[in-house]
Amino acid sequence: MVDAGYREWSRVWIALWIVAALSTTAFSQDYNNRLGQQRGGKVTFEPLGPGVFFDALDPTVKRWYVPQELYHDYRFRTWEYSNYARDRYERYVNTTREGEYFYDTFGNFVNRGWLIYDWRQEALTPLGSSIYQDSRYQGWFNQVLIATDSKGGALYSITTGDQIRTTLTPMTFSKPAFNGIQLDLAADKYAGTLLLSRISSPVRSSVSSADTRTNATNMIGGRALAQVGDFVTVGATWVNAHNTRTTLGSFDSNPTKGTLGDGQARVPINAIALVLSDDSPEDGEGGTALFSHDLVVVREDFQNGIRETLSLADLTNDPTRWPVIEGGFREEGFLAANGIQRIIINYDFNDPAYVGPDPTEIVKVTFDLVLANDYKVEVWSDRQTGQQTPPEAPLTRAILDERNPVLLEIARAPDNTKDGSNRRRLVFDYGLPTATQIYGFTIEAQDVLGFNFYGEYDINQKFRQYPNLALFTDDRSFEDASTRADAWMMNLSFQDYPWFFFGEAFSMDHDYSTSSFLLNQNGDINYDQPSQFFYEFVEDNDDQDRTPDWQRGGQPGPDFAIFPGWDENNDFVSDFNQNDNRTISNRIPDYDEPFLRYEVDRPEFLFGIDLNNNDWIDRFENDDEPDFPYKRDHRGYNAYSGAHVIPGVRVSVGQTREELLSSERENTTTYGLVTVDENWAGLGRLRAFNMLKRAKDTIPDDRRAPQGFLLAGLPAKVADILPAQDTWVNSLFIGFDYTRIPQLNIRNKIKYDLYVQRSDDLRALDRSPLHDRSSFFGLINKVDYTYRFEGLSIQPRFKSQYLKRTPFLRREADIEEWDGFLSMILKFPVLRHSMIEMGTEFRQLRELRADEDALVQESVLGPTGDLNETNLAVQWSTTTDYLGYVLLLQTGFRLSRQSLETIEMLDLEVDKKSTVETGTTTFITIYAGVEQ
Repeated sequence: MVDAGYREWSRVWIALWIVAALSTTAFSQDYNNRLGQQRGGKVTFEPLGPGVFFDALDPTVKRWYVPQELYHDYRFRTWEYSNYARDRYERYVNTTREGEYFYDTFGNFVNRGWLIYDWRQEALTPLGSSIYQDSRYQGWFNQVLIATDSKGGALYSITTGDQIRTTLTPMTFSKPAFNGIQLDLAADKYAGTLLLSRISSPVRSSVSSADTRTNATNMIGGRALAQVGDFVTVGATWVNAHNTRTTLGSFDSNPTKGTLGDGQARVPINAIALVLSDDSPEDGEGGTALFSHDLVVVREDFQNGIRETLSLADLTNDPTRWPVIEGGFREEGFLAANGIQRIIINYDFNDPAYVGPDPTEIVKVTFDLVLANDYKVEVWSDRQTGQQTPPEAPLTRAILDERNPVLLEIARAPDNTKDGSNRRRLVFDYGLPTATQIYGFTIEAQDVLGFNFYGEYDINQKFRQYPNLALFTDDRSFEDASTRADAWMMNLSFQDYPWFFFGEAFSMDHDYSTSSFLLNQNGDINYDQPSQFFYEFVEDNDDQDRTPDWQRGGQPGPDFAIFPGWDENNDFVSDFNQNDNRTISNRIPDYDEPFLRYEVDRPEFLFGIDLNNNDWIDRFENDDEPDFPYKRDHRGYNAYSGAHVIPGVRVSVGQTREELLSSERENTTTYGLVTVDENWAGLGRLRAFNMLKRAKDTIPDDRRAPQGFLLAGLPAKVADILPAQDTWVNSLFIGFDYTRIPQLNIRNKIKYDLYVQRSDDLRALDRSPLHDRSSFFGLINKVDYTYRFEGLSIQPRFKSQYLKRTPFLRREADIEEWDGFLSMILKFPVLRHSMIEMGTEFRQLRELRADEDALVQESVLGPTGDLNETNLAVQWSTTTDYLGYVLLLQTGFRLSRQSLETIEMLDLEVDKKSTVETGTTTFITIYAGVEQ
């Protein structure tokens, strides 16, 4: 009886537990697949899709809601009445961490988080090129993402960023701010790099939604290195930028040759013109000689796919009316264009004299020319778009001068031949640019019997295609063509004390290019707008900072504050205007500013090597060219050898010889060099430099003028007047700093440059006559002494600056002047953290060339060049800590008085007069910093 009762109660309790369990299950949160699936001891999160829900298999007409988020999280039943009088309303909260679910290509769950960066290239679909960069990419990661891995001696890194410092080789790819992806591999004897980027419209910073494009320009490049033995490393480099259209299949054609964009391919070419000119117009002779010209057109019947080739005779019924030829003059057997003259051959496919196929049927156009002498061939078409609408055919000399239409260079004569001996046949296919490619190899040897060697050879290819609407509509490949240019360099050095040697040889074709055109969103290119439609593999960055000197599409720039070699303290400010900044611009260089000019000398007193003979030190030059190791269109060598005679004294001799490949200009400079750098204990430091050279240099090397201040804008261009065409040149610098007496500094500098012309009646590039002897002599003497007594500091200073110059051009006047500065600086502390600084400066500037009495007698009115100046300044400085910052308060007063001597008409008489100007400045300035 007891057993029966026990069993009965057991059944009841079991039933209650089952009901309770079911009730608990019914009212507990169902996570479904949120916590993953257990598979073989591992939890996976792959997508499973919706399953079969057996509770929803009842055949009812009434709509039935499957319990989902609101039911499982908040017990909310859509079909029931809601009343919150007893059970308070629970607001929506995020019960899980932020972010989204992400899965990879194979359906594997990646994570729940944020999509930071995504670049996709999908074929056979419009808007298939997309880049997404989340705001967290900029805010959290500062526009750089790095993933690394390693095992044993193998290392791997992938870097994604908007400004990556990247160099493959100096002749193929070098950028301070590469926007894209860099993948690097390294092992004991091997290394490799892969670069990827959408260089047209790259996303900088972040976007709210993916930036999608149908027309784009992509860049891919790489470099591989392998060590051979213990001393030799070989490498291979490849860089390619190509236009792409995502409606095409990825492998319908060679993708590295690129394709035409939508805007380029949709409109047929209706007119083409060849422009032939003199490649060296300055000599006025021996320009283009055109012996014959022909045109071959290939048409296609798009109904049956049959192609037909037609020559010039098949395209016109009157060869005297088509093509239309303008310009040039007739010589015996050829048409010539010398100097500024041009020959223009117009092929207008809408001209009444043209009887060839319709422009929509043309798939290929080939030109066949026979040329000689110093020719230059350029091509124009009505599809070479620019900032202005292309002119209507025919092209004329007036249109070239007034409208400046876009011309693409095809060929140039390799030298300045004038006797017709370089007669050649030039055959080329016309097309619009689609891709730029560079590939090459390097060899490097380190410390082989004391020698070091580096060699590089690169080949540049530029691809182009002829547009046709029917081929574009059918997604077929266009007819393509290409041109080639080569570049190579070799460096060899040797060190075995006291002997040393260095030699270099180089060659770069004039059309070697690391530039690529960029497609816009419509598939067009403005060929005359490099700031938006050019991409550079190698930047112009003469001052080697993070910003390129020029403006190019999709990158920072331009950088107008360019001062190569003038920022030795690396603070991004010119050392000749150290107190300049972008907050408050200072337009007065330090060598002209009161009190500062004692320490800072004028740039004319700098010394250094000038192997291109343009009267400017090579390492300070700022040009408009990519930063190749050598200049384009140049071929030659340089070699020097020498010895350390004694410690601190070095002697070397050498020769530079280079030529322009496109003309007969050359530079042959033979030189000897002596340098002395001695520190004598207890006396001072002696520095001496002397370079004697015989120069025959007719190669112009233009440059940009140095900037006076940071916000000065685009630097002015300075033309090379060719001052050393057949010249002896001597450059001497001597500097001695006396430091034997404590607190006494005596500094002296002498610079003397002398140019002696060896030929009579030499003329500058603009035909202006040159002086037979030109020179620059400068002498600077400075002395200062600092006296200190219980916090008081007194420093008297004196500076003498003498300058004498005979310019290169006869039309320019000689200069001789003396500038003297006497100043005193007084400093003493006040209170605990304050100081008073007082200073006075007297200046005398004397022009020593002109006879003032003679000027008065000859009634030559104007300034005589003499100047007296007085400056007085008082400044109070207080330093204090405030809210975690160091505050510096400065207040003061400065007075400046100038007395300028002039010759004026006074009471009907010509006489000297002093014009006085007085200026004052008061200031209260507060600076905040984190350190004193």
